Amino acid sequence: MFKTLLVEDNLIYREELKNALQKKFVNLETKESVGESDTLDIVNTFDPDLVIMDIDLHSGINGLVLTKKLKDECPEAVVVILSQHDFPEYRSVAKQNGADFFISKSSKLENIFDYVSSVIDRKHEHH
Repeated sequence: MFKTLLVEDNLIYREELKNALQKKFVNLETKESVGESDTLDIVNTFDPDLVIMDIDLHSGINGLVLTKKLKDECPEAVVVILSQHDFPEYRSVAKQNGADFFISKSSKLENIFDYVSSVIDRKHEHH
């Protein structure tokens, strides 16, 4: 079982992404979160292999700050930052905060699938 945590406050986008991922990757288990404390609680109990993190969460929570905290607690989790804006500055700040990948929300789902596939492949290599 490959565990993925979706940290996204846009319900419609989150549902679309979750359904697409579950259809594409049959033994993928997903959990969802929208806020900082729930995310860190879920990370501790669920121990995700992959976290897909929105850069701008509701109530001013910053996905980058959350990524840094998450990586401190769970360094082996792979974090993909999602953003509506694909700026080089965002990419470099995402890296500085421990994100493994950065992807624009305007990207095709296939691009997100490629990232997920590569993480799944890497996990299998290490086991």
